[in-house]
Amino acid sequence: MSVELAIVAALLLASIVGMAARRFRLPYTVSLVFVGLAFAVARDHFFPEFDPGLHLTPELLFTILLPALVFEAAFHLELRHFIETWRTVLMLAVPGVAVGTLLTFGLTWLVLSGLGSTQPWQLLLVAATILAATDPVGVLAMLREVKAPKRLAVIMEGESLLNDGIAIVAFGVVMTALGLDPHHGTITFGWILSFLTWEIFGAVLIGGALGLGLSWLTSKIDDHLIEITLTTISAFGSFLLAEQAHASGIIACLVAGILSGNVGATYGMSASTRVAVVSFWEYAAFVANSIIFLLVGLETAPWRLFRIAGPVIVVWLAMLIARALFISISLPIMEKVHFLTRRGLISILSWGGLRGGVAIVLALSVTREWEYRQQLIDLVFGAVLMTILVQAPTTPLVLRLFGIGRERGMREEAVMLRTRLRALAEAERYLERQHEAGAV
Repeated sequence: MSVELAIVAALLLASIVGMAARRFRLPYTVSLVFVGLAFAVARDHFFPEFDPGLHLTPELLFTILLPALVFEAAFHLELRHFIETWRTVLMLAVPGVAVGTLLTFGLTWLVLSGLGSTQPWQLLLVAATILAATDPVGVLAMLREVKAPKRLAVIMEGESLLNDGIAIVAFGVVMTALGLDPHHGTITFGWILSFLTWEIFGAVLIGGALGLGLSWLTSKIDDHLIEITLTTISAFGSFLLAEQAHASGIIACLVAGILSGNVGATYGMSASTRVAVVSFWEYAAFVANSIIFLLVGLETAPWRLFRIAGPVIVVWLAMLIARALFISISLPIMEKVHFLTRRGLISILSWGGLRGGVAIVLALSVTREWEYRQQLIDLVFGAVLMTILVQAPTTPLVLRLFGIGRERGMREEAVMLRTRLRALAEAERYLERQHEAGAV
């Protein structure tokens, strides 16, 4: 099947799954993965030579799909709320990835060694690095479906958007340390320091410059088509420029998205243009999200995963325990989330830390010459599926267990009503300003 026909077929299938999921009140993303798995099983049994034509390659995910998802989420991320939770987000995104990698690796190695498994430590270290960070694709999809409270959603969104870039940087360091990255030479402390500095701060500079520059351009024109084009350049241009400069494309896209949403959209767009821009990016994110989750299921080899079910479950449990331990230790530094006890915050942040397409693509990007490549792919695929098929559908239950969801308390309802009143008052003032300026 040609790539063009495969894309049309994927969109048609995603639409059908979406309608069925809405009709039967099923999680959309989980339904897509199940459908992809069903197609994978049918293909392996009845059409083993069939090539769907569309695969979850690094080029497809990192160049096309992920920038759209990251930019759309960052565009809606209010800078004020992000600043209010910056300690928590940075704790989870930076030291959380490093500590999570070490704890996951240590726990997995200890348990599998105790059970007599022969999994090499290099394989477990690379798998732990890939799986250390939550995935923006899975987390953003889950948050939209469960409708989490704003402050909690900002923490989980901010972490997933930021730590994905950090995890990719950490993955590069580990691959170089193991001699599996042909683009870098011998690893030293100075190399690690300069590599991390440029990957992170270089990306912030590139994303910031492009985000602010194009936001300034949007203020000079009132044409929704041109302004949609400028935001598209901001999203993909920041990513590609950062990658060309050997900085983190995801972090650059994140910064550009935050600035476009909080500066360009707020001060440079009319109300009608903003609606058009938001609608465009919501659709782009929907398409990217649908293709990713469908391909995650389609790329999986279920029978191979059954043979390594034991190690997969150990890795998955180690991920959960490592995340819960780190959150427990760092909780005193984090900002408080209203209506959540210490136990509730630990449980929700730990259980809601999904993994997704980024982890799978990182595993697929490992050089084919490495003898443990196929084992790594199977472990990562299995752990990702556990988070999507077990954690994602049960996250609403965990939220309700700690008083978040449909059964909100009177105090939470009162705060929500006050927040809505403030939002309505602010919207009224904004519309009055737009009316005075002749935009409405």
